[in-house]
Amino acid sequence: MTAAAVASAEAQALSTLDRILQEKTIRITAEVTSPPFGILDENGEPAGSEISTARQLAQDLGVELELVQVTGPQRIPALLSGRADVAISSLSMTVERAKTVMFANPHGALSIVIAAPADVAIATAAEMAGKRIGLTRATLEEAEVPKIAPADAELVYFDDIAATIQALLSGQVDAVGMSAFAAKSIADRNPDRQIEPKFTVRTAYYAAAVRPGDHDLLRFLNTWVFLRTEDGTLGRIYQENTQVELPPLPNL
Repeated sequence: MTAAAVASAEAQALSTLDRILQEKTIRITAEVTSPPFGILDENGEPAGSEISTARQLAQDLGVELELVQVTGPQRIPALLSGRADVAISSLSMTVERAKTVMFANPHGALSIVIAAPADVAIATAAEMAGKRIGLTRATLEEAEVPKIAPADAELVYFDDIAATIQALLSGQVDAVGMSAFAAKSIADRNPDRQIEPKFTVRTAYYAAAVRPGDHDLLRFLNTWVFLRTEDGTLGRIYQENTQVELPPLPNL
């Protein structure tokens, strides 16, 4: 066996965690169109609660952080294809996603709401009837809103949250399903549109995810989430970016 082949075999034998520590770099997904979890700041740099969480994780590992910018639908494919080592992009925990990735213990929570201008009358799921509702693909709202939507509600799907937001602001749709945080961000940035949450669809937890079989990395992440929750680090990151306290989180 050649030296190159030996080196290749040794690299393949390393766990993902071993490789991260050996190469001194961790690659983590970054979705920057989903406030307050991921945005581009005034200097065009990634920011938000999940970006800060990724930076804290890299710091605690003692390695460099490589952010892999993705859209919502690209989060899991980027992880499974090997472009990223960990997905940390407000990835809500669902049964369907758990079939393809392994979730760590949750480090945050979010509520999915139906949001619309103040003059759009929607107070219940039944009142979505006859209205165009915008949803972003590969998100929790895409999974949950169709379950409660009346048969004559028209569900309109967009590939990323930026397109969903633009559809709401332009009047292409009557309302949208999205996180309460995103709805608040839209309302704050567009006060003339009077965007408001109409009702809550579901409250869910989000967590870091790794590829199936990456048990060493998952074990580290669970320990890290526990310790950084206990010492208040993750709570501080959450509150700084969402302006609300981190709620009690369950453990798997």
